[in-house]
Amino acid sequence: MPVSSENSVLVFSFVGFLQREQKVGNDSAAINITMTYDNADLDQVVVVGYGTSKRRDLTGSVYSIKPGMVTATPVTNAAEALQGRIPGLDITRSSGAPGGGVNIQLRGNRTLSGTNNGDGTREPSSPLVIIDGFQGGKLEDLNPNDIESVEVLKDASSTAIYGWMGANGVIIVTTKRGKDRPKVSYAGYYGVNGFVNYPKNRTGQQFIDYRKDAIKGATPTATPTDESVLDKNELYFYKQNKWIDWQDLVLHNGLEQSHTVSIQSGGDKTKVYFGTGVYREEGSLKGTDNTRYNARLNYDQRVSNMFKTGFSAQLTYTNTNQRTDPMSQISQMNPLGDPYDLNGNIRLWPGIIPDSNYKNPGNKNYMSPLTDERPNAYKWNIIRGNIIANGYVEFTPVTGLSIRSNFGTTLDYSREGRYFDSVTLANIGTPNNASTASTTNTFTRFYNWDNIITYTRKFGEHNITLTGLTSYTRNDIDLTGVTGLHLGNTNYQFYNLDGTSTGDRAITSDYRRTNTFSYAGRLNYALMGKYLFNATLRADGVSKLSPGNKWDYFPSVGLGWNIHQEEFMKDVYFVNNLKLRATYGVAGNASLRTYETQVNLLNANNIIGSQGVPVIYPNPNYGNLNLGWEKSSTVNVGLDFALFKSRLYGTLDLYKTTTKDILYNRPLPPTSGLEKQWQNIGESMNRGVELAISSLNVNQRDFKWTTTVTFTAAQEKLTHLLNDQDIIDAAKPETNSLLIGHPVKSWYGYTKLGIWQTDENKDGVKFGTNYTYVPGDIKVKDKNDDKTIDVTDREFQGADVPKWFGGLQNTFSYKGIELSIYAIARWGNTINAEFIAGRYNIDGTGNGLAMYNYWTPSNPTNEFPMPKSGASLGNSGYTGYYSMNFIDGSFVKLKTATLAYTLPSQISRKVYSDKVKVYITGNNIFTKAKSKYLKNYDPERGGSENSPITRQFVFGANVDF
Repeated sequence: MPVSSENSVLVFSFVGFLQREQKVGNDSAAINITMTYDNADLDQVVVVGYGTSKRRDLTGSVYSIKPGMVTATPVTNAAEALQGRIPGLDITRSSGAPGGGVNIQLRGNRTLSGTNNGDGTREPSSPLVIIDGFQGGKLEDLNPNDIESVEVLKDASSTAIYGWMGANGVIIVTTKRGKDRPKVSYAGYYGVNGFVNYPKNRTGQQFIDYRKDAIKGATPTATPTDESVLDKNELYFYKQNKWIDWQDLVLHNGLEQSHTVSIQSGGDKTKVYFGTGVYREEGSLKGTDNTRYNARLNYDQRVSNMFKTGFSAQLTYTNTNQRTDPMSQISQMNPLGDPYDLNGNIRLWPGIIPDSNYKNPGNKNYMSPLTDERPNAYKWNIIRGNIIANGYVEFTPVTGLSIRSNFGTTLDYSREGRYFDSVTLANIGTPNNASTASTTNTFTRFYNWDNIITYTRKFGEHNITLTGLTSYTRNDIDLTGVTGLHLGNTNYQFYNLDGTSTGDRAITSDYRRTNTFSYAGRLNYALMGKYLFNATLRADGVSKLSPGNKWDYFPSVGLGWNIHQEEFMKDVYFVNNLKLRATYGVAGNASLRTYETQVNLLNANNIIGSQGVPVIYPNPNYGNLNLGWEKSSTVNVGLDFALFKSRLYGTLDLYKTTTKDILYNRPLPPTSGLEKQWQNIGESMNRGVELAISSLNVNQRDFKWTTTVTFTAAQEKLTHLLNDQDIIDAAKPETNSLLIGHPVKSWYGYTKLGIWQTDENKDGVKFGTNYTYVPGDIKVKDKNDDKTIDVTDREFQGADVPKWFGGLQNTFSYKGIELSIYAIARWGNTINAEFIAGRYNIDGTGNGLAMYNYWTPSNPTNEFPMPKSGASLGNSGYTGYYSMNFIDGSFVKLKTATLAYTLPSQISRKVYSDKVKVYITGNNIFTKAKSKYLKNYDPERGGSENSPITRQFVFGANVDF
């Protein structure tokens, strides 16, 4: 290109990217330009329900993820890579075990019906996942390297076109398609997985001092010595100074690796994408691992000017080896002993003297946490195969009119086999400490058939798009399971269940089918590109609901105003986008188990005399013939903005959702002879503010710095329940109660004020009528100030719902070097840290965490109560002990840091490639918790003592040919 001088400046622009200026200089070589993706680009095409739209024409709350963000974190589940990057979308890891999943919740929990299967667990329902326009897929089955883009539909106006299935939000994933220019790519990494952070146990003198303090707590005049508090076995190992660090023996670092090869090719009429990959993760526990194989084929063919067809096929196979988690065993395990014998074999009872009198004490508290690492002690294996096959045909008879038919199917098969010998952690305590074996087979078939007609017409200043559709889905689930005891030949593991004892063998089977059918229509209208209107109406029919209530209608409407296009904004040069949005919509929910509205009978076998006789009895989950839809109404107001040529851009949303006729599997009175019944019993309210801001801080020739911050502050609460009364669960009141005015997942119990100090209880406060609190007991709040502690003093203890959460991404690039630092925060939630109170060994016979700061006359703390020999947490003095589990779970985490280098093009060409990028990445690098009790624990795990979250450090490369 001829230019006037070396001082000339070339201006590069392309749709979807920020404008880039480059001085020519005196270098005669080619100029290489890297353009920056412009998330604020108004002409950017985003995927919405059953179609696409330019960002300038959106009225709903839709958030898009930049290309490449999904692969920025070394994860097996693409959802984890979205953590903190989308305002309103709360994502946490559900386990640190290989193949562990994630919890995904959009705009809070507003229902009681549990997961999408309606299992009544009150766990949040996840958003609907749409992959290339089809339902039925899962994020966990996708290879992150196959993903092109992700859009999240958040408000009722955006999700209305998907009806009740989109009531919890919609995540739309578009995978890579073929391109005109052929490209072969490799993406892979290899590294280490582990470095678990977990609270340490007492050992050495600290262990003995606690035992001595427990004796003095029961008998204040006692003067125990170090050796006097140990039994014969403990004393034997104590004299040999044999202390065991069980965590060090059990926890290990494993390997993690991923390798993907893909091909993109095509021409004017044919486009093909094929990708295949393997991912493997070894866990921090010996014998745990997860391997996933993926293959995806996307094919698009333009048959003629009017016909277009194509298909997508995906095959996923996973093989996961699990293990009974030993962390709870470690937390209570005596540190005195010898874990191995002279031959290096694991000793089942490490704290027992290895002499001629050695015998099995038959008590799990003495069993080695390493017992499952013995050869052939157990096998717990899950294999799963998932096949997705989707096809479409599209007919465009005239300009602006499109008729499309989509048909997709998802087939999912899994087999879970378990075998445990008689002295594994899973089986100690079973009848006669028997070996157990079981297998469970699940086969799921999902079918989806959509027919969509779209008409787009522009005349003058008016632009109209009409969409009409029908949608049919069918979901079938077959399940069979067999469990047996006393396996005759343990070499068969779970492969020969005929070898188990016939009297202890149990067979289960189940079949469930759900059908849905829907009609929907949508109108999009734009006047002069400034004034936007959207309206949707969908009719949903679901087989799971009762006759007469299966169908209902769900409307939505949205308005938008592109303010920056108004005449009065023409002189406001620094504003290049300013849009005000407002929407209202109603969404339905029918998340309950299939057939739960029916009154049906069950089969069983009873023993009459000496014979087994088939019997029929009523299902204790009694059907409700009047059960109807749960409905949520949402108002959303949003503002999109871009300033200074999109160097600063973002979006702000405020929403409020009111849910009525909440579905709940309500426990029935025992006098009814039944157990539960699904009913419409309550109401809830969710509201919040969501903010995302991105900035291009520095944009020089060789150096660039960008920042993106997301922030969500939300509130949720139950506003009405049956008879306007709290529902206190009889079995687990602390964790399963429903409290009006508080979130669904709330904690309930006594409020711990501290520890009763010496001479403090002058008023003679009692528990019940017989026990007066003494120094060292737990001091709880007396709500009604009647000097008596009883169940009426229990109250709300917090909720596992953050007051706010967010993410902060900073990316620095200098020439070919790029440093990306990503942090997340989750603040204001209370977790149930089960390793706190549950492992507080009050009588001193076992062990506990080293961090316990407990009361003694010489250490008058207010943290943990005084230990006493012979006591249990069920004693009156420890009333409210469970509330010690309820800990502030706020944390800030350095989630990911990546240092990457892209080779100059002239070097890449020498190795016959277009682009070569190498990098090192750390994941879950550092966590800072607000509570001191979580100093050595990652609160993202939610308080569970099992499967703590691990760290990853990997080296990777991306190569394009």
